[in-house]
Formats: sequence, C-alpha cells, structure tokens
Amino acid sequence: MFIGHYSAAFAARAFKPALPLWLLFVAVQLVDFVWAGLVLAGVEKVRIIPGFMEASPLDLYYMPYTHSLVGAAIWAVAAALLYGVYRKGGHKWAAGLILGGAVLSHWFADLLVHAPDLPLIVGDPKYGFGLWRSLLWSQIAEIGLLVGGFWLYLRHTTPKGFMGRLSPWLFLAFLMAVQAYSHMGEVEAGASAQPFAISALVAYSLLAFGAWVVDRTRTAR
Repeated sequence: MFIGHYSAAFAARAFKPALPLWLLFVAVQLVDFVWAGLVLAGVEKVRIIPGFMEASPLDLYYMPYTHSLVGAAIWAVAAALLYGVYRKGGHKWAAGLILGGAVLSHWFADLLVHAPDLPLIVGDPKYGFGLWRSLLWSQIAEIGLLVGGFWLYLRHTTPKGFMGRLSPWLFLAFLMAVQAYSHMGEVEAGASAQPFAISALVAYSLLAFGAWVVDRTRTAR
C-alpha cells in the first residue's frame, strides 16, 4: 500500500492535534523507511517480477524485521517511547500511544493489498489478502482510505487563510498523482530493487514535507 497509509496520519492528526501531520506521515511509513534502508543494506530481500501482481511487481519474500507483525509492533513501541521520553508537556504519553498506533497501522493496511508475504514473526505462515492482484480494486481501496482520513482532517481543522483552504486540496491531488505515477512504466525481470528503495525514501520524505507545509496553513478546531 502507498497513499492509503496516509489515511491513518490524517485521522490521527484530526483527533490528536498535538501530533503534527508531518510526524504522522513519517510514522505511518516508518517501517517502509526502515525497509528501504535494509533493502539497500542487503538485509531484507525483494525480487522484481513483471506481472507478479497486477498492481505491484514486487515479490517481498523476506522482510521479517519490518513487515512481520511483531517487527512492526516493536517499531511502534519504539516510536511511542521515544516520543514520550523526548517530548515535553502534558498528555505526551497519550500522544505517544497514538503515534505508535499510526506506526502499527502500516502492517494492517498492507495486509489488505499484499500477497501472502507478511509473517507474524519470521517464516511461515505469511498473510496478505492480495488486493494488488487487481489494479482497480486496490486503487479503490487506497483512494477510499485516503479520502476518509482526509475528510476527518478537514472536519477537525480550520484554515488560517486562503492557503489553508487551498493547500489541502492541492496536496490531495498531488498524492493521487504520485499514486498514479507509481503504476506507470514497465519494469524488467531481475532488475535491482535498490533504485526502487531509493525512490521510496525520496517519495516518503517529500510527502512528509508536503504534510508539514499543509499543516502550517491550518489549525485545530
């Protein structure tokens, strides 16, 4: 899953204004940030197979440190603890708990679209409902999730001015454009996954920056 992950970020920002949107954008993709780094380091493994699934050529056959349920939970707990320890002010642990929940949401969102490649700990059994087998239905799911979270964000925030009314819609359009672009072009069998991992890191970072820009134009109701 790609833009569908950001549904949880928008929703969490709506209900916990203390958490900035950019941080939540990082949180919901934290395990993919780490996954990309581990792929570049050769620790976690992925094969590129054209036609593997209609919406994804990625055979994600070994990623226990980031995409097992236990692994994702460990990253979630680490994020919550780091936020609680280093953040000052009241209700920081409640905010940290929500931040950790945003991290953990990644695994359950991936469960919808992945092939059975998500282990509970390591090895078999692996789980995945496989919506990526259909480009149409996987996109309906991702866009539906994103729009739902985005709607909550708009309902629970108010614009500071003209840009506060315009920027969220521009950002939503950009997210959908990036999603569409991610399915364009052809891949070669046996191609290295490293360029994909690098592009993922760049995309996640740019979208977190975009979330920071948008959030500066709005305030909690």
